[in-house]
Amino acid sequence: MDSMKTVGEVSALAGVTVRTLHHYDERGLLSPSGRTDSGYRLYSEHDLERLQAVLGWRALGFSLDEIAELLDDAGHDRLAALRAQRELVNTELARLAGLARALDRAITTVEHGDEQPEETMFN
Repeated sequence: MDSMKTVGEVSALAGVTVRTLHHYDERGLLSPSGRTDSGYRLYSEHDLERLQAVLGWRALGFSLDEIAELLDDAGHDRLAALRAQRELVNTELARLAGLARALDRAITTVEHGDEQPEETMFN
């Protein structure tokens, strides 16, 4: 990215509302690196990377306070954080795949008019 992005551009790029970006700024979670002469927020590439991290952790169910703590830790390592997020996604994918298999078994049982064995109902 060669230039700073406005709050509207970042909103459109990241799929979040301008109000969300303002809220993140007010909480100190994502403060823009610059301002226009009129006081409008301007975001750098580093700011976009931080927003990516915020949105990734939010999607994984972390609170804003937890995210701030993670990102503001003196030892924060972006690559390690991205890998941790990916591992959490892998875990969730495996959990959901198991749920899908259990639902498929239940659907098949119902479609065939059979009773599902109790020992497999909650697997």
